[in-house]
Amino acid sequence: MASRAETGKLDEVTLGIDPFTALLVKDEPGGGRSLRRQRRRRAMALAVTRKVLAESPEQFTMRRVAEECGVTVQTLRNGFGRREDLLVAAFNDHTSAVWRALDRTSRGPFLFLDLALVYHRCAAQTPHFLRAMVMCAMASTRPLALAQRHGATIKSAHLRSLAQSGTLRTGVDAQALGAHITRLNTFMMYEWAQGGTAAELRRAMIDGNRLLLMGALTGHAAADVEAWEPACLDG
Repeated sequence: MASRAETGKLDEVTLGIDPFTALLVKDEPGGGRSLRRQRRRRAMALAVTRKVLAESPEQFTMRRVAEECGVTVQTLRNGFGRREDLLVAAFNDHTSAVWRALDRTSRGPFLFLDLALVYHRCAAQTPHFLRAMVMCAMASTRPLALAQRHGATIKSAHLRSLAQSGTLRTGVDAQALGAHITRLNTFMMYEWAQGGTAAELRRAMIDGNRLLLMGALTGHAAADVEAWEPACLDG
């Protein structure tokens, strides 16, 4: 069976991404002090957006975010656009942080299975945020489409790297598969948001992603993915 030693054990930093902190890109190249300060302010504004949304989704407004950030509503609009644009930016910022963390500790097709462990931790430790994010995105076509496009782009890029290494079967459309996995994961999170448990979300994501991957991977890789199980199934 594929062991956690083979897949790369997820550490607490990877599992415990805090959506309410500024999710800065470590050692991001380019830019002087002014640009770095601008990036920090943007990351802080997105963290505050996620926090305010989690606290009271029904009462979420740009004014509340602006007040928490100590800026004007117009400043937020200048930086992000409309209310739904700010929310999508906050969601996509979190999605990107999850994948950056996974890139450091996971590898190959197992990253799509380890993804379930990260969202399991998120569902267990910050359920108000994850539920609010999912329900808010599902409530309107445009935010959902933008958030899914962002997630699918990241997944497709990883799948293309698998194709280059010979792990993906010849003829598999990485872009289509990335979009399919994204839609499936979104649906699973939506089902969880209706009253499921964190463990149910983890199991559904593992089983669903595994099934899609096994049909797309070459022989040994498919067998390893089929045998993969997380080291710990607490909660």
